[in-house]
Amino acid sequence: MKKYLFGLVLILFLCAGVNCFAKGMSVNDVLKNLTGHANTVGEFLQEKSIVVNGNRRVLKSSGTFIISNQGIVWNTLKPVRSVSTITDGQIILANSDGRRSVLDIPANNDFSSFSVSFSSIFKGNMENLNENFSVSYKENPSGEWIIYLLPKKENLASFMKKIELVGVNLNGDSRLDSVTLFQQNGEDIKYTLTKQQVKEILSDEEKYYFEAK
Repeated sequence: MKKYLFGLVLILFLCAGVNCFAKGMSVNDVLKNLTGHANTVGEFLQEKSIVVNGNRRVLKSSGTFIISNQGIVWNTLKPVRSVSTITDGQIILANSDGRRSVLDIPANNDFSSFSVSFSSIFKGNMENLNENFSVSYKENPSGEWIIYLLPKKENLASFMKKIELVGVNLNGDSRLDSVTLFQQNGEDIKYTLTKQQVKEILSDEEKYYFEAK
């Protein structure tokens, strides 16, 4: 599991023109675009679909995120404040009172397995991606695209049906708008990403999230 880490990156602003969509991109073009920015920040909404006594419920949480070459930060603001930072081989957790703990990624198998897709996509590691997933891609005339990742390996397929990434191609660049993990038990997790901005340099506060202290 050492090569499994988290990564979830998102790109650029909405385009305001009528003919702003770049058509005919390949999956390699899109993945190359998604690795092209040093840091991306924005807001996220997580919707976790669970089944309780035969009834489906959706649990929601929201906050802000940072995607950088150091890893990814999920700064959850609602309903309970917490911060999860995923770096190479580690997860740094901070609860609402500021206490922090550091875990090795292999200690959380589902989470680390899920993270391999983001690591591979947003670090441009197509070899790792193709080793673990069958990749399919389609783009409609409006420029919206969908990438499906179907697990090849048994440890992934044991809990994961597929991962669906949805985004749009704009003026030769690509933006990721949502990621959904479809699980074998029927309990799905969807991340919707909004208000995305590219930053060349993180603030001191943003950099602190990546420090395992």
